[in-house]
Amino acid sequence: MRLAALVVMLALPACTPEPEGEGEQLTTLPAKEGVENSAPPPPTTAISPIDTLAGEWRVAGIDGEPFDEPYGLALSADAEEIWWEPRCANFAFSYRIEGLRITTGEGRPSNPVEPGAPPPPVCTVGIPPRLDEVARALDLADTVGRLPSNGILIEGGGHSVTLFSQ
Repeated sequence: MRLAALVVMLALPACTPEPEGEGEQLTTLPAKEGVENSAPPPPTTAISPIDTLAGEWRVAGIDGEPFDEPYGLALSADAEEIWWEPRCANFAFSYRIEGLRITTGEGRPSNPVEPGAPPPPVCTVGIPPRLDEVARALDLADTVGRLPSNGILIEGGGHSVTLFSQ
């Protein structure tokens, strides 16, 4: 009987709602799939604004963990798009940066085929296993900025990618 009473007493605090923070308001935004999401949280690390991703980048981290693989992942970017070479692999995202906010377009083929044009040559390159994780982070990204270590953090939707200049 004592054991049952102890279990009930321990379970009670878990059932009580936590008090809401003073002045805390949650807003919901429609997600890409039409599901409601809470407002994006602040960046997980102190970052400063950047204007562009233009340049050559080495993937140094994915989802907060170091990228420690026997191969490297490099991305290229200009003022409007970030991609993985070779371009025939069709890994490219458009992007726009405003302050610490980043908006990315859906991943799309790098070289769309015009109607009636012959298809491009088949790309026979092997796709690195973790490239899809980079794509997921870019697709969900809503925050971007320079880290104190001089890297670039792109994050959102619970995923992130850390880039360092090459």
